[in-house]
Amino acid sequence: MNRTGLCILVASLLFCFAADCLSKDLHEKPLTAEEIKNIRPFAAVVQRNWKSWSQGSDAVSKLDLIAQMASPDYRGEDAAALVALEIYLKKNPSVDLATAAAVDDPKIIDRYYRNVLKLRRVKRVLFANGQPTFELLQQGPVGDCYFFSATGWMAKNRPGDIMNAIRQLDDGRFQVRFANGDEATITPPTDAELAVNDSDSTLQDGLWMSVLEKATGTIQARTFSRSAAIPDPTVAIDTAGIPIASVVERWSGREAKKFPLGRVAHRDLVRNALITMQEKSLLATALLLHNPPAKLAYDHVYAIMGFDPGNDTVTIWNPWGTDFTPNGPSGPENGYERKKGIFTLSFDEFVSFYSFLAIEQR
Repeated sequence: MNRTGLCILVASLLFCFAADCLSKDLHEKPLTAEEIKNIRPFAAVVQRNWKSWSQGSDAVSKLDLIAQMASPDYRGEDAAALVALEIYLKKNPSVDLATAAAVDDPKIIDRYYRNVLKLRRVKRVLFANGQPTFELLQQGPVGDCYFFSATGWMAKNRPGDIMNAIRQLDDGRFQVRFANGDEATITPPTDAELAVNDSDSTLQDGLWMSVLEKATGTIQARTFSRSAAIPDPTVAIDTAGIPIASVVERWSGREAKKFPLGRVAHRDLVRNALITMQEKSLLATALLLHNPPAKLAYDHVYAIMGFDPGNDTVTIWNPWGTDFTPNGPSGPENGYERKKGIFTLSFDEFVSFYSFLAIEQR
């Protein structure tokens, strides 16, 4: 395989696991005593659910808990505690009741409280604002940037396609059909699935993103062994190895053309492709694979929102959806000024820093 082919292969098979970086980027304000005063302590909720969670075993593993996230029986505090304990088990092989009830890691307890509050605020309709609202979108704690970035672009530019992709059945289930023919019928996302995967901001826009994510996990589990090994379809979306161009094709129903960036980039080809993308309003995403000489999240997928050939600039959306004001000029050294995740950088910076580009063909 030649160098260009290898670059395309590697870049198309990787995406982000950016939860830790995301938590830093959000700069969440500490919860107040007033906010959590009506929430039961984590230990008490663990104790009342342990018999059900453990299924008679002395200890539970991460996969044991994930397997129960699809159950609608766990709601509110119970679902939030289930998810918080699953996060604890990412660094521990298993846990017994005594250890689980004694967990005092501030990050785990904080996540529990925030999940309870998030679940109390969820807008439990499909489209809370009539149609997808791009400005509310913020990627949640799992690594589905490869899907979230493309879906965010669709929300801003083709919201009707998202609405047409989802149909609620008489029995309450959802039927999802993407433009490329991929489809799945799923049960409504449970509280645990909402807590593990979605941001508070996104859930203020309704359940549509959660439905799409659960359907995507279901679809991927049919052919992708890493997704199939995870016993919950929503959590299954958080797996490495999904070709990011496949999501462009899933949403557009058309082939996605792939361009290697960085040292092996053919700059004229990339520039012309971006010009065509801009002229035809084509869906495109880009992967930043390695840590660049700039303040940008890496192992992360972004949506391409526009290209200005006159100023030679590329406008990009980070699906974290956050704001940022640099302490100095916007650029690689100080970071790029960002509003709702959107920022602009030069064409040369884009090609140099990013690893891979996928553009819908029409």
